[in-house]
Amino acid sequence: MAAKLYNPYRDMAGQWVRGSFHGHCDEHSACASVPLEQSVKWYRDVGAGFVTLTDHDFITDLAPLQARHPDVAFVQGFEYSSRENVVFAGPGISPLYELPLEQALAQAGDLFTMVCHPWPVEGKRDYWTLEKIETLGTLPDGLEVYNGHYGHASARAAGRWPLYDEFWDQLLTAGHRIWGFANDDFHDPEDFDNAFNMVLVEERSAAAVIAAVKRGRSYATTGLLLKNLQENQGLIQVETDAPCTGRFIGPEGRALGVADGTHFSYQAKDEAYVRFQAEGERGRLFLQPLFAPKSPT
Repeated sequence: MAAKLYNPYRDMAGQWVRGSFHGHCDEHSACASVPLEQSVKWYRDVGAGFVTLTDHDFITDLAPLQARHPDVAFVQGFEYSSRENVVFAGPGISPLYELPLEQALAQAGDLFTMVCHPWPVEGKRDYWTLEKIETLGTLPDGLEVYNGHYGHASARAAGRWPLYDEFWDQLLTAGHRIWGFANDDFHDPEDFDNAFNMVLVEERSAAAVIAAVKRGRSYATTGLLLKNLQENQGLIQVETDAPCTGRFIGPEGRALGVADGTHFSYQAKDEAYVRFQAEGERGRLFLQPLFAPKSPT
């Protein structure tokens, strides 16, 4: 493994853009309270490079917003909601929510697909399971490893659960190459921008954002940022923008190395995958896995 890792961050040319892949507006989601125009203003104010709208079983035409705000990439999408939820997003999206989920995933093609809030209730782990994922036939591109809508104080008090990294390791350990994402799942003001993704793109467009995340060229965060990542012959070196506790994690969620600070390193051995996550005062950080060459694609 040491010399032949599949590293989605290799050749880090391009620009990092910030945004969420899961969010709603009150025009088309009864569960949301903020109008689309207001949310776009807020996202632009924090420097978001892309905005994704995923109302429940509804596709909103974002072309007028794209024309008014050419500095932001607007990604059309929907949240499949007639059973366990999955986000679909990308240019040329069609109402696949009219189909059974298995057919919708099979026809998604170049769209980005992501399992949403797989364990949304604290203490319960049966909403999405490994078996349910595997019986879909066509696996989604990604998994929401952190959901900000379920992470704020009122949601936690109501028994919601926002963190799904253990489930991610279940999927990865089973041999599935699935990328991890953090989203604010924007419904209400308290959700806003409390989780997001940084995506490495060649240009600021919806097509470039989707192409990048399908290749794993992103990371998930609730505020802690990646400053640098290098990998050479299996030696993985990570630098964060603030002090934190960092962990390199392998199959079955096993901790391969734990340290405090801003600089972290690990020499990969024969693990099927190695991923890095961290937590500090700035928040959480989840990097995408680096895979052994024989890992399933």
